[in-house]
Amino acid sequence: MLRTTMHILLVEDDVELARQMALWLQEAGYTCTHRASGAAALPLLAQEPFDAVVLDVGLPDMDGFAVVEQIRARGFSIPVVFVTARGDVTDRVRGYKSGGDQYVTKPFAVEELLACLEAAIRRQNGVQQPPAAGTRRLGRWTLDPIKRRLHDGTETVELQPREWTLLEVLLAHEQRTLSKKFLLEKVWDIQFDPGTNVVDAMICRLRRKIDTPGRPSHLQTVRGKGYVFTSAT
Repeated sequence: MLRTTMHILLVEDDVELARQMALWLQEAGYTCTHRASGAAALPLLAQEPFDAVVLDVGLPDMDGFAVVEQIRARGFSIPVVFVTARGDVTDRVRGYKSGGDQYVTKPFAVEELLACLEAAIRRQNGVQQPPAAGTRRLGRWTLDPIKRRLHDGTETVELQPREWTLLEVLLAHEQRTLSKKFLLEKVWDIQFDPGTNVVDAMICRLRRKIDTPGRPSHLQTVRGKGYVFTSAT
């Protein structure tokens, strides 16, 4: 059960919708701070501790995708739930690639919003992680599922929520060839191929973080089939 004192940053320029969403969040046990633009919201992340961001894509000063990119560029791994009227696959994929964790299309039911928010926070806090991950080794790295990072005693590598989810899926299917379709379903909850390179881009990003220079990659590409992962190289 999630604790009920979590603090949510709500970024929504529609005043009436923001009022209603803030009410829903408060009734669900969250505290909520509202801002109507990306420029007003971004400085707050360095000033106050938030547990998640609920973010409209269609903001007046910058779109929500750009806001998330800035959040990640500033080193914040806080979960982000998009709320938007843009429901096509291209926008959803762009949202995930920019660093978002969940994507809710307007109009939505309060139950859907809260479920997506809770799922994003659970993933961030390491709830329901595979038991073996607590002591799992990955080459020179030791995995820390609570803080979602890798460390080797001298160096620490932070993983974003989606990167950690991808790593979990790869670890659970080690030495098996995993197709892009399979990874889209397990990591992004997309049930069909959207025709973008979202999987390839995330694989490349994860390689840069977990591979050791001069050693074989943990992630090998199998041409025309997908990827094979091994924890020992």
